[in-house]
Amino acid sequence: MMKFSFKLGLLPQLIIVFCAAFFLGDMIPPFYRSLFYTISLQIQEILTFFLPFIIFSYLFACFLGFEDNVLVFIVSLVVFMVVSNFLSMMYAYAVGVGCFSFIKGAAAEISAHTLKPLMCVKLPKIPNDYALMAGTVLGVFFFYFRNKTAQKVSDYVKRASDFFLKKIFIPVVPLFIFGFMVKMATEGALHHAVKTYAPVFAAAILAQAVYIVLSFGIAARFRFQDWKRYLQNSVPMAITGFSTMSSAATMPLLFDSAEKNTNHSPIVKAYVPATINIHHVGDGVVFPIAMMATLLTFGHPLPDFSTYLLFTGYYLVLKFGAAAVPGGGAMVMMPILASVMGFDATMQGFMLGLYMLFDPFITVTNTMCNGAAAIVFARIFKS
Repeated sequence: MMKFSFKLGLLPQLIIVFCAAFFLGDMIPPFYRSLFYTISLQIQEILTFFLPFIIFSYLFACFLGFEDNVLVFIVSLVVFMVVSNFLSMMYAYAVGVGCFSFIKGAAAEISAHTLKPLMCVKLPKIPNDYALMAGTVLGVFFFYFRNKTAQKVSDYVKRASDFFLKKIFIPVVPLFIFGFMVKMATEGALHHAVKTYAPVFAAAILAQAVYIVLSFGIAARFRFQDWKRYLQNSVPMAITGFSTMSSAATMPLLFDSAEKNTNHSPIVKAYVPATINIHHVGDGVVFPIAMMATLLTFGHPLPDFSTYLLFTGYYLVLKFGAAAVPGGGAMVMMPILASVMGFDATMQGFMLGLYMLFDPFITVTNTMCNGAAAIVFARIFKS
C-alpha cells in the first residue's frame, strides 16, 4: 500500500496565515483575537529572552573558527555598514527630489480601537548589546589564546542555539505571525494610512522594492537563476518582518536564508547578529522620504544637497545607537531634525507618526537587504 505524505512548507503556511488574517480577521470573536495576539506576544517575549544567548553563541563560535586576523572582520564590517547606509540615504534623496514636489496632505486620524492581549508573562532581559560585546570580546580573546575548554563551550552553545531556532522557534512562526496580523486587521491602521498617504506610500514602497531587487541582483552578480533563488529563500523573513515589525524577530529566518544563499558560509553567523540592529537599509530609504514629505506638508522646501549631507553624517553615526523598537530609528533622529532641518514640535510628532505607519515595510526592507548584504559581505571577506 502506497503511503502518502504531505508536508506544507513554511512559505505556503505564511501565505495562508496572511490571507486568513487579512480576509477573516474581523470575523474572529474578540476573545479569540486577543488570545491569538497574546500567544504571539508571549512567543516574542520568549524569543527576546533567548536572543542574547543566541547572539553570544554565534559570535563566539564564529570568531573561534576564524583562521585569519579577526580584527580585519570587525573593521571590514563597520566600513561595509557605513557605506551601505550612506548609499541608501543617497538613493532616498534622489527619490525625494525627483518625486515629492506634489505632496500635500493632512494629518492622519489615529484609530482608538486597539487590540489588547489577555496577559503576557514578562521575562527578564539582557540587553543584546551586552551579548554582542561579550561574544566579540571573548571570541577575539580566545581566538588569540586558544583553549580546548573554550572550544567545547563554543560548540555546545552553538548546538543549543541551533536547536532552539530550528526545532522550537521556526515551527511556530506561522502562529507567531498570525496574532500580529489579527491585531493589524482589527485596528485597520494600514488600510487608513494607505488611503490617506497613497502618494507617499506608493513612492516609498516602490523605492524600497526597487532597492531590494537591485540589492539581490548585485549579490547574484545579475545572474537570473541565483537572483531568483536568493529572493525566494528570503520571502519567509520578509513576511515575518512585515507582521511583527521587528528585525530581531526575523533573525532566525535571516540566519536560515543567509546560510542557504551563501552555501552555509560561517561568516554569516557573525554578520547577522552584529548588524541586525544597526544595518537598516529600510530606515535609510524611508526616513528621508518621510522627512521630505513632512517638510512639504508643512510648506517647507526640500533640503539642498549640502544640508542633506550634513544630516546624513549625523544619521550614519546615530544608527549605531538607535533603539531596537518600532520607530526607534526615528526617535533617535528627532533632535537632528530640529537642529538641521528646522522641525518644530508639531512637525516632529507628524514625522514620527508618518514614519511609524511605514514600519512594516521598513522592517521588510531592513531584513531583505540585510540578507542580500550578507551574501556580498561573505563573498568580499572570503576573498
